[in-house]
Formats: sequence, C-alpha cells, structure tokens
Amino acid sequence: MVLYQKHRPASFEEMRGNKEQIDALKNMLQKENRPHVYLLVGPAGCGKTTAARIAAKELGANDLSIREINSANNRGIETARQIIDQMRFMPAGGSTLVYIIDELHMATKDWQNAMLKPLEDTPAHVFFFLCTTNPEKLIAPLKSRCLEVKFNSLDEKQMYILLRKVCRAESFEISKDVLQLICENCEGSPRRALVLLEKVASLSSEDEQTMVVRTGILDEDDADVIELCRELLKKGTTWRTVADIIKRINTDDPERIRYAILGYMSSVLLGGSNVKAALAIEFFSEPFYNSGKAGLVYACFSVVTS
Repeated sequence: MVLYQKHRPASFEEMRGNKEQIDALKNMLQKENRPHVYLLVGPAGCGKTTAARIAAKELGANDLSIREINSANNRGIETARQIIDQMRFMPAGGSTLVYIIDELHMATKDWQNAMLKPLEDTPAHVFFFLCTTNPEKLIAPLKSRCLEVKFNSLDEKQMYILLRKVCRAESFEISKDVLQLICENCEGSPRRALVLLEKVASLSSEDEQTMVVRTGILDEDDADVIELCRELLKKGTTWRTVADIIKRINTDDPERIRYAILGYMSSVLLGGSNVKAALAIEFFSEPFYNSGKAGLVYACFSVVTS
C-alpha cells in the first residue's frame, strides 16, 4: 500500500490543517436538522475526499452504503439516472446511504441539471458530499442546493509535522533539509508530499533525494521530461525540437508532467534570475484536468514562442 493511502486519516482528529473547516463540518453533522448535501471545495490533494469518507462514517454509513463516483469517468446523464434510481432504497447495511462525488466539475451540464431535484428533495437516509477543485464550473442552481465548505492547502509547518510523523512510523531516516524541501515543493498537498517522501525514501544519496524533490520527477523513465525542461529554457530553441520531445513522453497523466515542470522551473528560478523559467511557471500554473495533453502542448508552445 502506498504511503498516502496507508496514512490516510481515519478520523477528523487525525486530519492536519483546515481546523475551522473540519470543526464546522463536525458541528453541522451533529445537528438534528443537518444538511444532506455538502460541497467540499479546495485544491487537489488537500483532504476533501478524506473528509467526506470520515463524515460518511460519522453519519452511520458502512462500507456497503458509501458510494464513491469519479465524475471524470462517470460524468453523464446515465450516471445521474442510476443515482436517482438507487437513492430511493435503504442501504444494505448501516442507517444511511452516502454518495461521494469526486471531480464534480467534470460532470456534464446534463448531469448537473438532472441532479437538481434529487439534491433539493433528498430522502432522509441519503447524504451527498460533492468534491471539486473548480467550483466555478458548476451551474449556480446546483451550488445553491449545497452547504459549501472551502478547504485550504496545508502550510509548510503543518506539512513538516505530518512528514516527521510518517517518517517515525515508517522508520525513514530523511534529513531535515530534504523534508523541508518536500514541504516547499508539494504545493500544500499532503498526498503529493507523501508521494515525494515515498520516492526519496528509496534513494540512498541526499543529492539524489534533493533532485527528485526539486524536479518533481517521480518515475525512473522521466529523462525525457527533464530534457523537455532544459529545452524550454534554451535560447533560440525551436518548436519542432520541443514537439519531438513531447511526442516521446507518456502523456497519459499530464498533471504529473505539469508538476514536474513547475518543480524544475522553480528550482532554476531560485538559483537566479531566469525569464524563461518564470514564463514556464506562468504558463504551467493552471491544471490540465480539462485540457489534458492539448493543454500540455499549448503551454510548451507558449513558452517557446514568448
């Protein structure tokens, strides 16, 4: 089991950061007339889904009565119809039926419109936790039916405490400098921090650990991503050269590549003034959740032609 799954908080008390948000959510769940629809908003990897899973347990749902749906893969009207049909029945176990909808901004407008009535007239035994990084992509009538809870990224102090705790539990001997570097480069995401920690824990050299964290390169076959970063920084580089490099890269997960480029460029910029590195950070700052590979290609093109 990977670290971020192994050390996922099992209770609200175990969660790091977002204390006010967690306390507010706990208070709402304890009320007799508690809301049945919650919209959890915040950056990727900040704990939205984890909070939703814990809340589901607090509401009396068990594993059989918690339904997790990723809108990136189940985003259309048929998925909405299945939910509407299922929510009429009591769950096989537990006293409540809980739906956790991840990546809600990926759901189609048809899905969102179809769910307006069910979200407004939710049966007493049904609760929804809608999670999204991009609430601006949701239609206004849907948002008006939700209690919104805004989660934030963890600050570096909170992240460092988390990493030290995991290192003790796993008997990792990682230097304070490397841990601090992870805190600075994980963009406030505990999930990303633990992915980085797991990777550097397998390396014996602190220099190697530092390079991995600074670049965000997590796989051994990512030499092409490093070459892409170097080429983007070259004066006079051509789009054809950059395009050829992109063709060699596995772009199934463009967000991972975006993080790697941001980490590399940040490291370069911290080492001295570099206009190209600053431009790359600007063009790669927005996620590629919707644009995918096309967004990656366009961002690279923008750097080369600027």
